[in-house]
Amino acid sequence: MFLVKSSIMEINFQGPNKQQNFPDDIEIFPNQVAGHRHGQGRLGLGILKNKSGHVLKPLFEDAGRGVKEISFYENVFHHNHSDPIIEELRSFLPVYHGIQDIYIRSKNIKYLCLEDVSETFQNPSILDVKIGPITYEKEASASKIKEQKSKYLYGEVCGFRILGMKVYDEEKQLHVSQEKPFFRQLSPDTMASALDLFLTKDKFINSLILCGFIHKLLKLDNWFSRQRKFIFVGSSLLFIYEGTSSFWKTWIYDKGLHCSNSIKNSVVEHNIPDIHRNLVNTDMCVFCGLDKNICTEVLNCNLFRVNMIDFAHSSPSEEKDMNYIIGLNKLIDYLKGLLKVHLQNS
Repeated sequence: MFLVKSSIMEINFQGPNKQQNFPDDIEIFPNQVAGHRHGQGRLGLGILKNKSGHVLKPLFEDAGRGVKEISFYENVFHHNHSDPIIEELRSFLPVYHGIQDIYIRSKNIKYLCLEDVSETFQNPSILDVKIGPITYEKEASASKIKEQKSKYLYGEVCGFRILGMKVYDEEKQLHVSQEKPFFRQLSPDTMASALDLFLTKDKFINSLILCGFIHKLLKLDNWFSRQRKFIFVGSSLLFIYEGTSSFWKTWIYDKGLHCSNSIKNSVVEHNIPDIHRNLVNTDMCVFCGLDKNICTEVLNCNLFRVNMIDFAHSSPSEEKDMNYIIGLNKLIDYLKGLLKVHLQNS
C-alpha cells in the first residue's frame, strides 16, 4: 500500500463556541468535517445545531444554490410520492425537517433543518467524500470550471474527492484530522492509504466496517442504475462509525463474530465483493459476496452509517447519472482493496 505524508491536527471538542452571540437554542455543530464553517469565509456562515438536535445548514442564495437544495428536499420528503424510486432514495438521506430562520448578525438567515446522523454515536469517526469526476454544472462559467479543477489536481482521475475526515483516537481520547491541503494533493496512487487513515487500529473491526460500507454503497449503486429522476453534481457521501472500540467488541461477541475465519474465507474465496458476477451459491449475498448470515448481522449493526448529503447543485433529470456512478464505483473499488488487506491481516 502506498504511503502519503500527512499533516495531523488534533481536535478536542469540549462543546460549542459560546462567543458567537447565538440564540440560546443554537450552537455550533461539533461534528462538521468539511464545507463552510461558521465565522470563516466570505459569508461567515456554517453548520449549526438546534436544541432539538437537528443540524442546521445555511441556505446560500448565490447561483440559486439554496433554492435548489430546498426544492430537492421538498420534492423527496414533502410531496406525496407513490414512486418507489423516491421512497428508496429517502433511505439514503438524512431526514428533512423543513426550514428554520435564525437571527444572526442583525438579520434572519434561512437554514435547512436536517437529521443529525452522527447523534447516536458516542465518539463518531466521520469521512466526507464528494462523488463524481465532474463537480461543476453544465452551465458553469469557465472561471468556475477552472477553480473546481485546480482544487483537486487528480479529482477527475480518481472520480471522487476526500473533503475532510476526523478520526477518534481512543488512546488520546480526542479526534484527529488532516489539514485540507493534504486531501487536495491525493492521487490515484495515494488515495488508498488516505482512506486507510479513516479506519481504526483493529483490523477485524475494520473488516466489519468496510463490509458494511461496501454493501451500503452497492445498494446505492443499484439504485442509481435504475433512477432517472435526478442528476447529482457536487454531492457527497458521509461515512460514520463508532470510534469507541468497546462498543464494537461487545457487539462482535454478542453476535458470535469474534472468530474472523468465517468472514475471511467467505470473502477471500469469492474474490470480494462483485455485484456483477453470478453467484452459484444461493447462501451468498448478491450485493457483497459474503455469506448471507454474516452480511445480515453486519448490515443490521447500528455502529456505522452512510448517507448522501449536499444537494445545492442537484437538479431533476431523465438521464442516467453516469458522473455519479463512475465516481461511486471507483470509491467502491478502493474500499474493496482495503477490505482484502484488512481481512488478510486480521
